[in-house]
Amino acid sequence: MVPEGWKKGKLNELADTVMGYAFKSSDFTYDGVPLLRMGNLYQNTLDLTRNPVYLPETFKDEFKRFLVQPGDLVMSMTGTMGKRDYGFTVVVPNDYPQLLLNQRVMKLIPKNGVSSNYLLSLLRSEAILSRMYSFPGGTKQANLSAKQVQELPALIPPAPEQMKIAQILSTWDKAITTTEQLLANSQQQKKALMQQLLTGKKRLLAENGVRFSGGWKDTALSEMGRIVSGGTPDTKNEDYWGGSVSWLTPTDVTALKSRYVEATSRTITEKGLKKSSATLLPPRSLMVCTRATVGAAAISTSEITTNQGFKNLIPSKQFDVEFIYYLVAHFNKKLTRKASGSTFLELSKRDFEKTSFNCPSLHEQKKISKTLSSADDEIEMLDTKLERLNREKKALMQQLLTGKRRVKFDDNAGDKTSYSF
Repeated sequence: MVPEGWKKGKLNELADTVMGYAFKSSDFTYDGVPLLRMGNLYQNTLDLTRNPVYLPETFKDEFKRFLVQPGDLVMSMTGTMGKRDYGFTVVVPNDYPQLLLNQRVMKLIPKNGVSSNYLLSLLRSEAILSRMYSFPGGTKQANLSAKQVQELPALIPPAPEQMKIAQILSTWDKAITTTEQLLANSQQQKKALMQQLLTGKKRLLAENGVRFSGGWKDTALSEMGRIVSGGTPDTKNEDYWGGSVSWLTPTDVTALKSRYVEATSRTITEKGLKKSSATLLPPRSLMVCTRATVGAAAISTSEITTNQGFKNLIPSKQFDVEFIYYLVAHFNKKLTRKASGSTFLELSKRDFEKTSFNCPSLHEQKKISKTLSSADDEIEMLDTKLERLNREKKALMQQLLTGKRRVKFDDNAGDKTSYSF
């Protein structure tokens, strides 16, 4: 159903297109006009620092048709069949220089009266993307054509409504960009903090206000607590599976967005626990992947078991589990260097136990882990906020770009608008 005042058309009614040119590698230079290539476009971002290539300044006049200006819309046209790694559309930032358009990248030129920002939102909408990704292609490589994009069906609102829809969505874009920047800054600050605190270059203040002092001791993981391996019950025996005992796999850990494990994708029964080499770990144990994703780690919040892809540490009273977690996370290469294997990397229990780290007193350990935990909490909060903003924008796009939510205009009120939300 077409919303009142809108019309059903195609993208070629909104924009003209220009496909890039197959510039010769023999013409590439060390400086000059940057060449905009497929590799510079990914996940709706433009990055000219990725394998930069340049062409002579004289090419600006010789290849005017393929010149890209700040504010232009460009789209990546080639990717992998079955993957959403192409069809990315970006606006060239205002602070970018003029660029030349390489083959398999397309420029979109909005027609008179068409909002560039509205067109960008439309090209990033699920309605358009799902159709683009459904086009048949080769067995491995997917190649969009300009004609395929031009003939994509689109609901077209009046130009003033396009502008207002774009303005509304840009509010979410600004909030998303700000949150992304805050998240990146927090991640960088945490990284610097780990480097300072976990090497002893920066010492914190004790409760009495005096800075910690004294040497740190090189300590093997085996000295930090009891280390046990995991196990897997017979997968063919239904009596061993689907019980109340949490059973952790490396996939569970790599999917985590925090340092804690509160639930697992699979569980085993008490009988399965008894009939396997799996060990029931107490809360606040450290589970470290020692197969494939070596060094990925998590802390248990309740009793848990793991499969054999882990070496699990139950800390002694002299060691703080959060501190050990951050040691393993920061000095991950210590573990991966000791791993071996042709199909996938694996770290033996012996090599895991022998891996050592410099450790301060328990009191200083707790101070360090508390500081880093606060940094992690900030990152998790921003990450959650970013997910929420993206979710809200996606839902709003679906409603605004289909006319399910309308922007109403008062023709006698100039530029004043009201929103029927």
